[in-house]
Amino acid sequence: MLALSHKLRLTCLALLWERAWPPLAAALSLLALFLALALFDAAPLLPFWLHAALAPVFALAIAVLLWKAWRVERPSAEEVARRLERDSHVAHRPLAMLADRLATGDGTLWQAHRARMEREALGLRPGWPDPVLPARDPLGLRFAVLLLLIIAAAGARSDLSERLARAVDPYSHRPALDSDTLEVWIVPPAYTGLGQTLLKPGQGAVTVPAGSRARAVTSWRGWTGSALSAGGDAALFAEDGRAELVLKSGPSLDVRLGLRMAASWPITLQADQPPSIAITQPPKGDERGRLLAEVEASDDYGLTRAWIEILPVEGRAEPLRLDLTLPRDRPRQARLSLRADLADHDWAGAKVRLTFKAEDGAGQVGETAPVETVLPEREFRNVLARALISWRKQLSAAPRQGPEIAEELRQILGQPDAFGGDERVFLALSVTRHMLMGDDFERDRMRSLLWYAATRLEDGGLPAAEKTLEEARDRLDRALADKADPAELARLVEQLRAAMEQWMEALAELGLEESIIPPDGGTPAADLAEMLDHLRGLAETGNREGLRHRLEQLSRMLAEMGTPRKGRGADPAAAEAMRRLRDLTQRQQDLLDRSFRKAPPPDDQMAPDEDMPMPRRKPSARETAEARKDAAEQKALRQALEQLAKSMPQPPDSLAEAQRSMRGAESSLSEGEWGDAAEQQAEAVKRLQDGARQMMERMEAAQGKGSPGLVPRDPFGRALNGSSFADDGRTKVPGRSDTMRAREILQELRRRSGDTGRPEPERDYLKRLLKPY
Repeated sequence: MLALSHKLRLTCLALLWERAWPPLAAALSLLALFLALALFDAAPLLPFWLHAALAPVFALAIAVLLWKAWRVERPSAEEVARRLERDSHVAHRPLAMLADRLATGDGTLWQAHRARMEREALGLRPGWPDPVLPARDPLGLRFAVLLLLIIAAAGARSDLSERLARAVDPYSHRPALDSDTLEVWIVPPAYTGLGQTLLKPGQGAVTVPAGSRARAVTSWRGWTGSALSAGGDAALFAEDGRAELVLKSGPSLDVRLGLRMAASWPITLQADQPPSIAITQPPKGDERGRLLAEVEASDDYGLTRAWIEILPVEGRAEPLRLDLTLPRDRPRQARLSLRADLADHDWAGAKVRLTFKAEDGAGQVGETAPVETVLPEREFRNVLARALISWRKQLSAAPRQGPEIAEELRQILGQPDAFGGDERVFLALSVTRHMLMGDDFERDRMRSLLWYAATRLEDGGLPAAEKTLEEARDRLDRALADKADPAELARLVEQLRAAMEQWMEALAELGLEESIIPPDGGTPAADLAEMLDHLRGLAETGNREGLRHRLEQLSRMLAEMGTPRKGRGADPAAAEAMRRLRDLTQRQQDLLDRSFRKAPPPDDQMAPDEDMPMPRRKPSARETAEARKDAAEQKALRQALEQLAKSMPQPPDSLAEAQRSMRGAESSLSEGEWGDAAEQQAEAVKRLQDGARQMMERMEAAQGKGSPGLVPRDPFGRALNGSSFADDGRTKVPGRSDTMRAREILQELRRRSGDTGRPEPERDYLKRLLKPY
């Protein structure tokens, strides 16, 4: 019976297999189909939602079929017996008979029959499971799926694992690693002046300024919930695939696309430090009552403005604010100078408290510790001017004294000799008197009129001219800081020229023009005119850096000239020699300019192969005549210099060198060599200036006091006065010849760009060249 039980178990397994095989085969077919799609790399071509649902749907279906195969109904004992009997092809049902019991009848016959059935049962043979799939799959789709799997596997041998990964994981494209799919930018605040930064995958930790914005753009479209996040803040991607987030905290900037972390960068926010400012030269006053001071300011991202606040030590009042001009737009470090004329202010002569302040782009303010000083007060020598200033102070403190002072002014107006018959002083005092006779008068206007009258009595029209000059220079400074266009810069340079001429006229009215000795020994009008002409050329060509540097040189030149005063002078013979030397220097400069204009361009002096010089062109009769004329002028200039040197007890050594250069220039001019002559003449101008400087030093030593135009200089002729504008050798400023050449090129470009006969592409190119940068 043991053998029979074993046969029954095998038959039972066969029945179980027949019942479980259809769902199991269906599960295997689905698995084969999924693997075939994966190996064909077809899944990434599907829409994301279908791609994302593909693997879970297949897995769920396979799991259901496997569960169904596992949960098939177990066959009963009778079903197993009938199946074993059927597989053994017996005529009778021996297993069923063995289970029967004799109810009545002959027992001997029953036992014989039972023995025969037992023998038949021992001969039963279990069969194989029946093929059940053909009936379930009459088209043989299972074989088609298997064939697809074999073909796909054969074609995916090189990247089989990658294809399987892409089929299972819809995010396996890794869009953060593809710049066409995802870009993340860091946009610092505008005040930092920093550019945008594109984050690269795997670049490591990123340090960004506080307040920066992260901007992400993606072409990936998937499930909702994609976001750009940092710390506890997050921004969802909009329908156009963009997200923007202000970075407030770390420790990382993350990009999540659907359910996947697409990219992540560790970030550190760098806080913006407030600006720092320190006093390098303590506040002090000059003889004109101007307040002078110097400070150094710095900021990690750049300064936007700087100023000084002034408050009286005693009493309460609104602070007086004076702006300091920054050298350029948003400098990170700057040395700032204060030169303010506050002699006409109510607080002049009073003890005040000064506080220097600087602000950065974020609105943070740094300031110095308050400094106490006495606000400079101008001293007047003219008796009437001192009286007007005294009455001015009395009226500021006690306006009720207006009628009394008006009576004093009436008496003065009746004596024109008291104010030299100056019509402008008369008009100012008359208007002031009529104002004071009323019950209420305009205080600020009264103060301005009295101050104008006092300063005109003291120095004529010089104070007003100086104020106009300062304002014109400040406007040009601000325009440079604001990056004005070349046309605006040229207009402001012309205003500066007009103010300079007005200042020189005021000096001439006082007879003080000759008392100013420029640092290079030239004439004041000539040196300043040359400097202003250079400024105009730089403004027209849009050279802002060169213009800024030249403007600083002009400011330094004016400061070195000092304030002219009556009675200031040198030995008459030495002053006359200095005047003659200035005249010779100016004449030599004129000859140099003429030679430079006539000299051919450097490119015209070389042959096309740049190895052999071109044959010299024979000059025309007119050119020969001009060369002889200039040579004669050069000779006369050299002879005048020789006579001047002989008249001096001890002529400077540089004058002899200037004579040699003049002689060389004379020889070059006689041969028509304008370029060589220009070089010799430039050397002569330089030696003449050196001679003038040596003469100034001797005049200073003879007088035993400092000269307003003399400042210590290094071997290269640069001022060593500790000025913040001193050249450190790193700034390249075009010379006069460079500027003239640039202006000629600029004019030619403008002419060609306006020529309508030229091709349009060429005109567009010329316009781009002329466009300010």
